[in-house]
Amino acid sequence: MLRKLSNVLRWILWPLSALYGIVTYIRNYLYNNELKKIYQSELYTINIGNLTVGGTGKTPHIEYLQRLLGPDWKIAILSRGYGRKTTGYREVTDQSTALEVGDEPLQFYHKFGHQTPVFVCEKRVGGIQRIEKEKPNTQIILLDDAFQHRAVRPHLNLLLTDYRRLFYQDYVLPMGLLREFRLGAKRANAVIVTKCPQHLSDTDKNEIVRQIQKFTLPSTPIFFSSFRYETPVPYFKHLPLLVDNQPIILISGIAQPVLFEEAASGIYKIIGHTALGDHHNYSEEDVRTFAKMAHKSPILTTEKDWVKLFPLLEKMGLQEARFYYWPIQVGFDSPTFDQYIINEAAKQSRV
Repeated sequence: MLRKLSNVLRWILWPLSALYGIVTYIRNYLYNNELKKIYQSELYTINIGNLTVGGTGKTPHIEYLQRLLGPDWKIAILSRGYGRKTTGYREVTDQSTALEVGDEPLQFYHKFGHQTPVFVCEKRVGGIQRIEKEKPNTQIILLDDAFQHRAVRPHLNLLLTDYRRLFYQDYVLPMGLLREFRLGAKRANAVIVTKCPQHLSDTDKNEIVRQIQKFTLPSTPIFFSSFRYETPVPYFKHLPLLVDNQPIILISGIAQPVLFEEAASGIYKIIGHTALGDHHNYSEEDVRTFAKMAHKSPILTTEKDWVKLFPLLEKMGLQEARFYYWPIQVGFDSPTFDQYIINEAAKQSRV
């Protein structure tokens, strides 16, 4: 959702937004004019990023790209590891925890780690160079959230913008949620409008394209994607599956819990929602509280929450607690996106 502020508060915050925007503009100017050093890897790099703070759907789109490209190319995933309590370069392993590597990299690893190595490093240049050295067979690196990491020049820069928080309607922090001025969209090789309604009309799409093209290069393609919710998965295999209209409790630590609740309310009877901050680090006390709640009704979480809650439930011997997570996948409105990515990825052999 766009940040809703009163007119008075907007006027108060406007000077701070202007100052923040100017600072990011100067920084971008230095990189654009090669006054600051930019590194481009010999490995083909695809960045999945945004202009907005949090919640545009980067994680499921990275998963989509891995599924699309993984059968034909050797992929590695590099993330900052947001929310972790460590620093520096790390490879995610079976022994890794969310506190060590972050929840989203751990989610990637659980899905793809044995075929696609996952790494974290807040300094992306250093992370890429380590992958080049240690994984020389890698052909493509998927960069998670590196649109503002200007020290790296990706070969393909994908900009995500949320249908409900389209960047051209927003303002720079703190008045809005943009990390930089809208003109930053010019760095995008393609734009993806994410989290769209399943039946978005051509009229609405054309208007969105028209508005986005005010800020991108004329040739920049624009695609539309939506979330597709799969069957909820029990944390423990002996638990029965959820059924439609069943009363459930939601627990989430994500950027946009409202969307999670809206989707769940279309299938289940929601009797409560504990919405915590994005990347919330769960404690044993949290888990005890939730396990008591699960005696009354099953608990449904996101997959990002599952990677943190599941180890705690196992450690505390709470395998009978009725916890479920809800996987999501991305779907595109036409096959043109897949063909675009495959054509671009084919260029990796010439890098």
